[in-house]
Amino acid sequence: MAKVIVMPKLGYTQDEGTIIEWHKKVGDTIANGEPFFDAQTDKCVITVDATCSGTLLKIALEPNNTVPVLTPIAVIGEPGEDADALLAQSVTAHAADVDDAGGIVESTPVSDGPVVESAAGQVKMTPRAKKYIAENGIDPASVSGISGSGFEGGITERDVKASPLARKIAQAEGVDLRGVTGTGIQGRIMKDDVLKAAAGSGSEDLMQIAAAVPYKGIRKIIGDKLSQSKFTAPHLYFTDAVDTTELTAFRKKLNEGSHIKIAVSDLLTMAACKALKKFPGLNVTLRDGQIITYKSINVGTAVAGDNGLIVPVIKNVQNKSLLDVAQESRDLIARAKEGRLTPEEYSGGTFSISNLGMFGIHNFTAIINAPEAAILAVSSIRKMPVVLTDEDGEDTIAIRPMMNIQLSVDHRLIDGLLASQFVEYMKELLENPIRILM
Repeated sequence: MAKVIVMPKLGYTQDEGTIIEWHKKVGDTIANGEPFFDAQTDKCVITVDATCSGTLLKIALEPNNTVPVLTPIAVIGEPGEDADALLAQSVTAHAADVDDAGGIVESTPVSDGPVVESAAGQVKMTPRAKKYIAENGIDPASVSGISGSGFEGGITERDVKASPLARKIAQAEGVDLRGVTGTGIQGRIMKDDVLKAAAGSGSEDLMQIAAAVPYKGIRKIIGDKLSQSKFTAPHLYFTDAVDTTELTAFRKKLNEGSHIKIAVSDLLTMAACKALKKFPGLNVTLRDGQIITYKSINVGTAVAGDNGLIVPVIKNVQNKSLLDVAQESRDLIARAKEGRLTPEEYSGGTFSISNLGMFGIHNFTAIINAPEAAILAVSSIRKMPVVLTDEDGEDTIAIRPMMNIQLSVDHRLIDGLLASQFVEYMKELLENPIRILM
């Protein structure tokens, strides 16, 4: 019997996905467990394996198109089965169909939705659509003209949705949503749709828009997570300047005899690990009303890739050598830039480092990567005049390569004294780098 394959839910925060590449074409046979397609999730590209065997009868979603999770994307069955008919009967509106463990979800038809009487006649819709209409005070007559995406044209919740911001703007601008064409997923009405409608109704004061892209996917995930961190955890900041003269010389000497190139970020990771072992009060999180202190030191490094910011994590740094860290870091960063990390590789961190030194940034403030309690911002190395005091107490001015480091901490869990001690120890390690490996 043919089965409809839907866009899988591969992460707890994922609400839509994109097919990057199909590994099979229509007419090919596929075996259970064989690579089927590459899907772009919120943060990475994952190769999804088939969970059934048969012939690929139909591909319903071409590469680089984004759809909500549980949207039908393909049909696997036996030659001669009617794939189009099965797709037409497939309904994916119920969250119960989601496979939270990952992998392909096989959708099954559900019974007809309830019929709602309206001035426009009978309107068939799913229970969730009916609930959404009732909760938002929407006249059923206003949706009677919608072409439903459900079974036999039934209207689903997605068909009648407008984003909360779109509804708010519509109310403020006096725009009737019934006359607005949505450009979001499955025709959802978005903010820019309402602004466009408002501009077309005679409003001359609106600013001209050069471009508009949906606020979704990894950009929305980053925004939501950082907003939650910034407005939930009271941030406290500690800054100091590091003389990198010895660090630069030490790294140069290491690379002269190493087959793996050691980066400044690798030394930063090892120094952070040593500092966290000395001050475990920063290697913590707040969970269920308890302050949890970790034995494992899992250091994440923020990386800007093609799909936005992601933080690959090196696990159990306390058990690894500098060469181990350098090799693992190269692999993680390369795949992070390509969006090829698995969720396990960018989660589970206990401390993060955000290094913008290579971009020439003199100083910046990093937002804590929740649920962690601290993050270290590292800026560029610049030649600066500094005051040096010799053994006789005499001061001289010299030009030295200086680097700013700034620690952001969750003040609910970490006091100022502890944070200050951590920063000063990091400075001490970086200015005397041989101690990082001792």
